[in-house]
Amino acid sequence: MPKLGTVVVATTFAGLLARPVHAQPGMEQPAEAAPAPAPEPVAEPAPQPAPQPAPGSTQATFVSTSSQPWEVLLDRHPACETPCSLYVPPMRFVTLRSRDRVLLEVGYLPQGSVVVRGSHLADGAYAGGIVGTTFSGMGLATGITLTAVGCATDRSVMCKAGLITGGVSAVGLYLSIRLMLSAVPRAEVLPARPYVAGNSVGFAGTF
Repeated sequence: MPKLGTVVVATTFAGLLARPVHAQPGMEQPAEAAPAPAPEPVAEPAPQPAPQPAPGSTQATFVSTSSQPWEVLLDRHPACETPCSLYVPPMRFVTLRSRDRVLLEVGYLPQGSVVVRGSHLADGAYAGGIVGTTFSGMGLATGITLTAVGCATDRSVMCKAGLITGGVSAVGLYLSIRLMLSAVPRAEVLPARPYVAGNSVGFAGTF
């Protein structure tokens, strides 16, 4: 029995040695990624030439005499807000409009270079003109009455007083009306003069 067990163990061990051994496949190395292609250079757009003004255009500079701006209208269409400068084609009607909807009709501009100056209502001067017109008008009426009565009745004192009162009141009325007219909004078109300041060149009007 001991010999039989030895033979069985030896036979089993020999069978294990005779069994073919299968080799494990090796791990494949990952292939290297191809380099990304370089981006193609983007062509920059060619600079567009500046638009040329229409023949016969006016180089106009629009300014305001106060801190309140004016809106420039060409044929009732907004173009810019003061201060600004642009070329106005011929036969384009120019209007200035304030923020409180005051319209100043400038009209058609002459050829060349001009400065369009817009003035807003001067409240103080306008109020003073109204007061002056009221009192000087009353004085003129009083002077005319005194002159007519005094001179017609041979009252020299009344006649002279009427002449003096009427004369002074007439002058006051004229000046008051001028003050009111100078205070109302208005637009002026002035010839422009070229000027050079440092590295800038422009146009200026007579203010």
